[in-house]
Amino acid sequence: MFTNKKRTYLLLIIIILLAIGLRFGAMVNRSFWYDEAFSILISEKGPQAILAGTLTMDEPSVTADIHPPTYYFLLDGWMRLFGRSILAARILSLLLGIGILINIFLLTRELLGDPTALLASLLVAIFPFQIQFATEIRMYALLTFFLTLATYAFIKALRAHKWPWWVLFALSAALAQYTQNLAAFYLIPLALTSLFTHNGKHIRNTLFAGLGAVVLYFPWLIHLPAQFAKIQHHYWVERPTLSALVNLLLRYTTNLPLPDKSLLWALLIAFVCITLAAIQTVKAVIQKQPDYKIGLWLLWLAFAPPLLLWFVSQWTPVYVDRALLASGALFCVWLAWVLLKTSMPKAIQWSMAVILVVGVGLGLSQLATNNGYRFDPLKKVETVLMAEIQPGDLVVHSNKLTYLPLFYYDPTMPMNFVGDEPGGSTDTLSKATRKILGVNDAPDIESAVSGAQRIWFVIYQESVSEYIQAGYETHAHLKYLNEHYNLISQSSYGNVLLYLYEQKP
Repeated sequence: MFTNKKRTYLLLIIIILLAIGLRFGAMVNRSFWYDEAFSILISEKGPQAILAGTLTMDEPSVTADIHPPTYYFLLDGWMRLFGRSILAARILSLLLGIGILINIFLLTRELLGDPTALLASLLVAIFPFQIQFATEIRMYALLTFFLTLATYAFIKALRAHKWPWWVLFALSAALAQYTQNLAAFYLIPLALTSLFTHNGKHIRNTLFAGLGAVVLYFPWLIHLPAQFAKIQHHYWVERPTLSALVNLLLRYTTNLPLPDKSLLWALLIAFVCITLAAIQTVKAVIQKQPDYKIGLWLLWLAFAPPLLLWFVSQWTPVYVDRALLASGALFCVWLAWVLLKTSMPKAIQWSMAVILVVGVGLGLSQLATNNGYRFDPLKKVETVLMAEIQPGDLVVHSNKLTYLPLFYYDPTMPMNFVGDEPGGSTDTLSKATRKILGVNDAPDIESAVSGAQRIWFVIYQESVSEYIQAGYETHAHLKYLNEHYNLISQSSYGNVLLYLYEQKP
């Protein structure tokens, strides 16, 4: 016979194994893309190069990169132990994702007991939003790990009244900021919750712990003005509209992107689940049900950070939904509280559970079949080029997005890319970083192809479609090549187009 404690840990292990299986499937199926290539290429250069690529001033008061270095340092050490393969690098994110799940279990158990903790952990394990972004070779899994750890330490500190928990809170909050600057948009609402307790000691301890986190973060804090200038002048994020908040609800439940035929169903699932959960929360508050304050707190952390980020982004666009994984995890805890800790009628409870399962299935199906999963188009292009390229040939990329993954696959291949317009919103690969990585760029298509007899040209289909939708006959780079070279062949691999041109006599 299992005791309740042993049964709980057995079920937690099963949930962890399920989480590993789903995440591993996403890891091996998804395509390799620009940001992941950048993470590997900059990390393998070592700590000194990482700092140079982050802090070097390309222009007065403008840093080379906008992200703090903690994740790159960690990935560098990880790759020294386990190699620089894509799978090895993604396994680091997988392990961090399991750490997130454990943090959520500990937090929910502290607040609501074992059954709710197991359900919250299960939701974190299976929700597509958590699977997609917590398995890529970027800093968001590490960010979410530190933020959920800070949340658990914060609750333990408020309840246990022991200083080691406040130290852990300050340390994990500082590490979250060293991982991604947007951590502050979660940490501020988290710290503000001490005001809701109307306890002077809680407020004072939170203030001191927050100041401790700021002191720990100060060596990097002094670089924020330069990084902020970089965001203002050279950042790809657009100012979010109200549709971003609707997309957030879809992210939390079914995830995005979704095919058009599924979008209406996804909206219906998100609306029904969140409406039912909101109604139950209001009822719990009105009826003063047990743990209703916890439910409100979970709702606060699920939606206050994205709303704060959205409002700030009306001034300076920084709204990146990948940075909201921690709030997404607290959303899972909120749903678990609604399902198990409120007086929801059984029929509605089971109906909501079934609707959630359908939404999760919709999102997981999209992860398994979306373009880029189970097929890496850029890897296929690299294989074709290696087989067919001839001495004297040159591979030219329309931009850095296709170049950098192929540079990771084969840095010896003769190729370059057309650089971004200096100072434009897409000009995110700075001169200092390009020098550290050792990549080759050209200011325009004419310079990129200069002197080559045969050109292999690589471009995303979306880039061509944008030009056509704007009223042009084709992309400007293709127009130049068609005028000055003979087109020998054209192939498509997923959403990547590969052209072979030969210089006209």
